[in-house]
Amino acid sequence: MKKPIIFQLIIAISVLMGSTQIVSAATLNDLNNQLQQKQKELDANAAAAANKAQEAKSLSSQINSLDSDIRSTEQKISETGNQITDVSGAIGSLSVSIDQENEQLALLKKKLNGAIVEIYRFSNQNDWQLIFGSDNFGDQSNQSKYVEAVEIQVKSLHVQVTAAKEQLEKQKSDQEAKKQQLTDLKNQQTSYIKGAQYQKTQKDQLLGMTVQQKAAYESKVSQLQSEITHISTDIYNLRRQQRGRETIGGGGSGYPYTAIDVPDAWGFLTRECTSYAAWYLNVIAGKDFVNTRPGSGSAYNWANLARDQGFSVSSSPRKGAAIAWGAGPLTSQWGHVAIVEAVNGDGTINLSEYNWVRYSYSYRSNVNPSDYGSYNYIY
Repeated sequence: MKKPIIFQLIIAISVLMGSTQIVSAATLNDLNNQLQQKQKELDANAAAAANKAQEAKSLSSQINSLDSDIRSTEQKISETGNQITDVSGAIGSLSVSIDQENEQLALLKKKLNGAIVEIYRFSNQNDWQLIFGSDNFGDQSNQSKYVEAVEIQVKSLHVQVTAAKEQLEKQKSDQEAKKQQLTDLKNQQTSYIKGAQYQKTQKDQLLGMTVQQKAAYESKVSQLQSEITHISTDIYNLRRQQRGRETIGGGGSGYPYTAIDVPDAWGFLTRECTSYAAWYLNVIAGKDFVNTRPGSGSAYNWANLARDQGFSVSSSPRKGAAIAWGAGPLTSQWGHVAIVEAVNGDGTINLSEYNWVRYSYSYRSNVNPSDYGSYNYIY
């Protein structure tokens, strides 16, 4: 039997509406899956960046130790440089002394040679020549005394020459020792300089390793945050388009926080839906509501948080209550929580909320709670 045209139209419209919802839900599921994946990547990169920051902090002791080593090495370089200057000066002074000593030795040798020649001249004359070659015995006595004096001079000059030679040899030995010391100091200086260069390179590598890697992770975090923002915007736009009878607007709420995702006074993250709802319950409604389960304060868990604190959890709406949805395609993996501003005669409610529009306040009217999955009222 052929069905009436009107019945066929109703079926066609139902199919079309159902298809639209399926496509929209599928799209939202895809976007939420992308959002979750990007968030995981962001969390991983943020954790890696934090880890690198911690590594840099832990390396600070090594870097401080290297700084100390570098300063010590540079001090040794400076001290060795001064020693090189002193030794070079000492070698120069010894060179001057050796030259003077050589001149003195040459002069003494010359005097000694002259005295020896004089003694030799007298020693070649026999006693008769000394006696009869003189005018009297007085001259002979004087000549003997002269020879004795020359002999004494020869002995004295010999002692001086020997001492001068010893002094000269000592100075030459000192000079050679100083030259060797200078060579050793220069080699040591070269070693210190190379050591300082290595220490500085090692320090730069330690710093660069963590700083550059941390910067790379932070750059990735920034990129992922941008991608998440785009995906979230698409999700919010689709959610607004999902229910045509709703109206949404902005306005002011008095919510005081401007920073994003930092802990608020009640244990939630600022500019998230949970933080706004907690602020409203505590500040506007005068009720004490906090995150009793740190790390599990998402909207889907608010019914449990409410029971922890003696709040009523109900399916009946009430002005001033919080409404908390579970996780789903239209509410994200964390669910969503808002404040009931009005209960309308047709069963819809008006809501004030945060982060239905990305990190912003919004006011929605004529909301059918069941359109967004399972929910609870908290009051």
